[in-house]
Amino acid sequence: MPFFIKSAKEEKDWINDDKLEIAFIGRSNSGKSSLINALANKKIAISSKKQGCTKLVNFYNFGKFRIIDLPGYGYARQSKKNQTSLLNIIDSILAKRKNLYAIYQIVDSNVLSNEDTQVNKYLKSKFVNVYVCLNKSDKMPLKRYMDSLKKTIGFLGIKNDEAIFISAKKGTNIKYLFSHMKKIINEVI
Repeated sequence: MPFFIKSAKEEKDWINDDKLEIAFIGRSNSGKSSLINALANKKIAISSKKQGCTKLVNFYNFGKFRIIDLPGYGYARQSKKNQTSLLNIIDSILAKRKNLYAIYQIVDSNVLSNEDTQVNKYLKSKFVNVYVCLNKSDKMPLKRYMDSLKKTIGFLGIKNDEAIFISAKKGTNIKYLFSHMKKIINEVI
């Protein structure tokens, strides 16, 4: 049964063991917390309509693996000092976690930003297992779905199987995403 483990700001407070991990990264207000709740099928992450709320690294137990929810990037109303601090936390986690096996970048399917593109390029330069979850698909008319998916895949230069359309709010493709994550973890075990 999934549950929240802890929040940590500094490396000395991170969980350090050999349990396999999957990281969620996304722009502020991309719906990472709502997605974690949808995957858990209960509220274990605090979600807010206010941007920039995730400022710590949050650890969640999902049985055979752990999800690390990284601070949101790109929130303009934060001071430059806070933005730099959050980016340093993200960079440090991505560089130092030896048991981090996959990264899911959560983006708003309706608004792909330049920051999303830059982060995706950075992630692909560092890791093999990088996937993009196009969240908030419930806000998109069905006829725009395929066009948006093709544009995003082309824009980011990713393969079809590296992009997953989801809606944390409506539960669209949440079971598929969870099975996708379990399959990746099972390949390692």
